[in-house]
Amino acid sequence: MRPGTPTRPERAAGATRGPPRAVPALPAARAPSAARAVLAAVALAAGPALASEPDAAVASSYEAAPHEPPVPEHGKAFSCDATPVDPGGVELEIAYAPWWWAMPGSVDRAGSAQSFVVAAGVGLVRDVDARIAVGWSFLREREGDRPEMRGAGVGDTMLAMRWRFLRLASPAVDLAVVGNVVIPTGTRGTPTSLGTGQGAWSLGGALVASADRGPWTANVELGWSSRLGAAAGDDLGLIAANVALGVQVAPWLQPEVELNYQHELEGGVEPDERVLWATAGVVVPVAPARLVAGVRLPVWQANAAAGPTLTAALKLAF
Repeated sequence: MRPGTPTRPERAAGATRGPPRAVPALPAARAPSAARAVLAAVALAAGPALASEPDAAVASSYEAAPHEPPVPEHGKAFSCDATPVDPGGVELEIAYAPWWWAMPGSVDRAGSAQSFVVAAGVGLVRDVDARIAVGWSFLREREGDRPEMRGAGVGDTMLAMRWRFLRLASPAVDLAVVGNVVIPTGTRGTPTSLGTGQGAWSLGGALVASADRGPWTANVELGWSSRLGAAAGDDLGLIAANVALGVQVAPWLQPEVELNYQHELEGGVEPDERVLWATAGVVVPVAPARLVAGVRLPVWQANAAAGPTLTAALKLAF
């Protein structure tokens, strides 16, 4: 949903997963003495093989379930994932995303931004969830000491829905489509301050895949966004592609790396801006929370003023 989603921030798009799935095994229960007596009688009636070892039969009946390997977490720092929130489940997310040398969503404007985002996701039915996100930003153009080169206020609001249309057990693959709309609730730019919103509605979507193989996880996202009613010279929209790879080294820890590509489409004489970022991050799923942190650095760019981007997000599942 980046273009997805703010802070991905989307499971993004995005967007968003059910509660972290690494659950500790329960301790073995002790059989009450009455239950032991009944089971011993059943063992005697069953035949010599069980009658000779009634205690073993009782113990096996109350033995704790074997430990299952932790299920890898699909959520990543800047890439959306294809796993929706479980039906009836709710996720709340608070994220902080500072930018340097480029305004969010506009890599041709040099400056910096400090953005705080609050998002909520809910599972509607099996394989479908919805998400809303809104934030607050502080903007400053490079070396912008004058009031007209700074701005602060609420940002645009993003609404998104995700539908997982394919779920395979072996190999473990999820495929989903994400649709989103951006509502221009942000402040508009004026001669005395920068605007915190894009000033127009936009529609977008993405095709997202998530996969597990042992402790390894992978996400692939292809997305687009189009600005509605764009005038000549405006940014028409963008195309994005993300690839992420993580490894679940422990139930509570998954380091991950990503490649994030963004191509802004221009409607005027200016050339399109293109940036390729490399991301290093970490995912810490500890029920009922999940912490994601990552740093993104531009490794190649054309006609852009992109710089480092950070993200830190705390997600709570209910």
